[in-house]
Amino acid sequence: MNQVYNVEESKVIRDSEQLENLLLEACDPETRALLRLAIDVNVWPCGHPAKPTLTVHCKSREVTEAIGMRQGYIKPLLKQIIGCPASMAVYYNISEGSVYFDTEGEVTPAKWYLCNRKDCGHMKIPLPG
Repeated sequence: MNQVYNVEESKVIRDSEQLENLLLEACDPETRALLRLAIDVNVWPCGHPAKPTLTVHCKSREVTEAIGMRQGYIKPLLKQIIGCPASMAVYYNISEGSVYFDTEGEVTPAKWYLCNRKDCGHMKIPLPG
């Protein structure tokens, strides 16, 4: 894989919007189009109190799955941009809570899980694929 961006330690980018723009610029046209279909894209950089995370809030299950399936492409690009490994949280909302596409392999064998509004982060309910 060619190096797209080389962020020197002296120039660490901490602005989430700037990170999002760099990620979009670094992506291939198909991935960029998918990310633009999302409602919201946020990148928490290294050094943030929480684990560095790319959070993508989508409109539908189809867009969520399409972005989640590209995790093997997106995560290395993001690591190159922010300088450390990051996780991904890709989801869409339903009335019962948020439905996530499991990009971290935490809910096996299901790829989908539901976090209801009270227990999100503590309890992941696997859903049928």
